[in-house]
Amino acid sequence: MLSAPLVGGPILGAVAAAFGWYAWRLRGARDRPGGTGLVAIAALLAVVTLAEALVVGLGLPAAALAPLTQIVVFGGAVCWAKFVIAYTGRDPGGPGVLALVVLLPALGIVSALLRFTPLLPMTEPVSSAGPVNVLASSVASAASWGILIGLSLLLIWDATRYASFERPRGVALSLVGFALAGMPLVTSALELADTITIGTGAVVAQAGVLAALTVGIAVGRPYRSLPIAEAIGRDAVVSNLNDAVVVVDGDARIVDMNEAAEALFDRSLDAVVREPLSALVDADLLGPDGLPGESTVQIGDAVGKRYFDVSVSRVRGDGAVEAGYAVALRDVTDERIRGQRLEVLGRVLRHNVRNDMTAVYAMADAVAENGDEAVAERLRETADSLVDVSERARAVEESMCLDPATDETADVGALATEVAAVLREQGHDVSVRTDDDAEVRRSPKLVASVCEHLLSYAAGNASGPVAVTVDDRGSHVDVTAESDGRLLDEQDAAAVTNGSETQLEHAEDLDIWAVSWGAERLGGELLPDCERGRSVGVRIPVE
Repeated sequence: MLSAPLVGGPILGAVAAAFGWYAWRLRGARDRPGGTGLVAIAALLAVVTLAEALVVGLGLPAAALAPLTQIVVFGGAVCWAKFVIAYTGRDPGGPGVLALVVLLPALGIVSALLRFTPLLPMTEPVSSAGPVNVLASSVASAASWGILIGLSLLLIWDATRYASFERPRGVALSLVGFALAGMPLVTSALELADTITIGTGAVVAQAGVLAALTVGIAVGRPYRSLPIAEAIGRDAVVSNLNDAVVVVDGDARIVDMNEAAEALFDRSLDAVVREPLSALVDADLLGPDGLPGESTVQIGDAVGKRYFDVSVSRVRGDGAVEAGYAVALRDVTDERIRGQRLEVLGRVLRHNVRNDMTAVYAMADAVAENGDEAVAERLRETADSLVDVSERARAVEESMCLDPATDETADVGALATEVAAVLREQGHDVSVRTDDDAEVRRSPKLVASVCEHLLSYAAGNASGPVAVTVDDRGSHVDVTAESDGRLLDEQDAAAVTNGSETQLEHAEDLDIWAVSWGAERLGGELLPDCERGRSVGVRIPVE
């Protein structure tokens, strides 16, 4: 028969070795949520199955298999509770809740162990064992079955509740708990019906649990993604609702994100769940651990490229269990532009106005002494220059206050043509070539302001004719001003490219900054020819 020492013993020994191999293989998961419980299940099964192999193989009394089976059920319930509660992030009360859950199974383990001692012989009838022990054993058994089955059902429920936890994985993992509860019941029923022997039942039960564990690890892949990261991370998503928040597990795989993040990246959670963070953020912006390596990053969205401050926070459960990270992105594009505006306008006031006022005072003294008309005329020109600077600064500031979002459509070609016509009336040689369909869904006022500053800058700096082209590129429209000579000053190019000004490196003209700021607010970018300086343009998204 299967339970004979030469057959059942070796089979159980092989099963025990398989459990031991799983315990060794999973040892690296001990520091992961629930990892200790999962390793403990495999280790417990290895030890108990080895004991059963010795009982069967050495021909010891079959009655010894009953308490060993109880140890599997009671101990399995303790380990399974440890695994599932930590794995799914359901440990609100810390170790105290777990202790209450496993109290009855723990008492059951003590009762089963006592059956190997003279205090409670294995063959002693129920009437002699005493009502207290019978009650403890039956209640502990019921509690253990409830824990194993209930928490297994909970895993299946989480597989449907969390986007990062696939249903087949949840079902596969739940088989471990179902097998620990069900296989002893099935084999016990068969033994009572005299269908199989007790030894055969032990072989069938442990082989069935081994099969369940194999499927659970192979298909369930418990640490492919962690439900605890999504369970705890959802709190982080809610608390940072105004910012885009992406929750990733310890391996930087996406498990959750809020609506702001979905809008920013124009991707749904279902489309990127379990993918690495690089599915949303350019890999060049991420460090070796797969998380953002810079404090500020540039990300493209439906409007264009914008700047975001990045904050990476660890997602921890009770007991300081680290389940993943919450990556929060706060849009600072407008703040960045506002800071540049203050810096540039402050420089204009400090530098240009100070120099011009010094000249005014000097010439005023000269006029006072000599009554020189030429100096008086120079005074008027300088005063006009000051008025012009202040008016341009005011115009730039007003244009930057325009809202780029609109339901209107701006005809970029027509707006550039209108600006060129005004410049020609002022004596500038400016021509425009435009595609028939060069419209963008942006604020016409802001687009007109950008075109005005761009063409004014080019015409004011070029030594010859300026040719403006408006090209529809499909997803965006390019407006480019070109000349045979240099029209983009080297200092201007350096200042707007670096994004800031210094005493020695600053733009000579406010218009170039107005073009750069306007392009960014429209979701586009400045297109400077920094090397030769013969062209400067802007790129404006169509949508």
